[in-house]
Amino acid sequence: MPPQPTALADAHWKALQAKRRGQAEALLVELRGLGGEGADSTACRALAHALSRAHWDAGNWAEDARARSLLDELRALCRRPTTDEAQRFELAKALGTAHWDAVRYGDAPRAARLLGELRNLSKRGKATEGQRLVLAEALANEIRHQGGPRGDAARVEPLLKDLRLLARRPHALEEQRDALARALLDLHHVARRDSSAEQRVEELGALARRAEATPPQRLALVEAMQDVPWKAGLFGSRARQDALITAVRASESASAGGRRTRELLCDTLVRMHGKVRRAGDDAFADRILDRLRTIVVRPEADIGSWLALATAVCDGLWIRGTFSNRDLAEELVEILALLTGQVEASARQRIGLAGLLVGAHHRAVRHEDGLLSKELLTLLHAWAVRPEAAAEEREVLAHGLQLADEHARARGDKGLAAKIGAALDGMVPAQAPQANGQLAELAASS
Repeated sequence: MPPQPTALADAHWKALQAKRRGQAEALLVELRGLGGEGADSTACRALAHALSRAHWDAGNWAEDARARSLLDELRALCRRPTTDEAQRFELAKALGTAHWDAVRYGDAPRAARLLGELRNLSKRGKATEGQRLVLAEALANEIRHQGGPRGDAARVEPLLKDLRLLARRPHALEEQRDALARALLDLHHVARRDSSAEQRVEELGALARRAEATPPQRLALVEAMQDVPWKAGLFGSRARQDALITAVRASESASAGGRRTRELLCDTLVRMHGKVRRAGDDAFADRILDRLRTIVVRPEADIGSWLALATAVCDGLWIRGTFSNRDLAEELVEILALLTGQVEASARQRIGLAGLLVGAHHRAVRHEDGLLSKELLTLLHAWAVRPEAAAEEREVLAHGLQLADEHARARGDKGLAAKIGAALDGMVPAQAPQANGQLAELAASS
């Protein structure tokens, strides 16, 4: 039975993902044979898929000459009279990738040519919304670059006008409006004190408050609102604070089923909470912290969300130079005790937890909170001597124990210093970690 083009294209993609590039090249050669002149649409689509993915892979390996050659081959394939829109979509994706590479590496003439090709593809009557989505993302990428410190500010408004026209069509995909929201947010971050900042927030609000608005659009509004300079009181008027909390609630409901969006929302709230605490507006900070708790204390929440909550609680304790809030201190210990149990976490998350333990203990000691520093040191010690701790974790935790040792010696506590020294000596090589569902159990019972 002859090889099926679709199966070969899938195998080619799996080989690229596994970095088996020799095998991928052999499969691409086979697909070229099947997708030559006169081939049926299935074989041509499979070849277009493979060429687009091979172009992406060549860019990842910084093989510029190969990437350009593959793009030319894909262009030639799409010039055939029998080419369909699915093949042109693969060409659009490759053009979008090449455009972003040209933009970020400062090749303005090539970026302009590639963007022109994307425009020509998208303005045809038969063009698909997928092709127009690639154009929208390319426009957003260029706006991000041109609006930045190394870009040409004069080019931003024409590009933004084109993106608005594309995204405001009645039948535009929501992903195209996501690209507009991302572009508006990027511009807002760069020039948030300009007179146009409020207008961008209003435009983002118009996008995010629609019933069909997506999680990225609603999150972009929260990001922009918390980044607007506050003009009245510590953090604006009560009405402005209420508007931000309302936007957060809308983003919560939109991100309930999406882990990545939920994590981004948590990160945004952590930054906002620290900013408000630093300004001394504790009442508003408590409202933000309550929203963060609502997002995190759910059965589906993972360790990343819990780490965000722990970071915010820690900020509430120390960011104004005091550890006097006993309620927050107890909450921090409870969360860290949970997270240092047998929970599922990535290597990066475990290192983040180690850093949080070290930082929280060090600050508690500096602020002479004996009770909290003792509880945090107990958790730090238990987390440091685990047999399964990775080398990177042990490096961070060992630094924390060394700081604790210095603090103990400075206070003349020889007994504690001896215990810490023994812990440092007893740290063992890393092994594979174990995991279970303690976070979900706690959330379900709360």
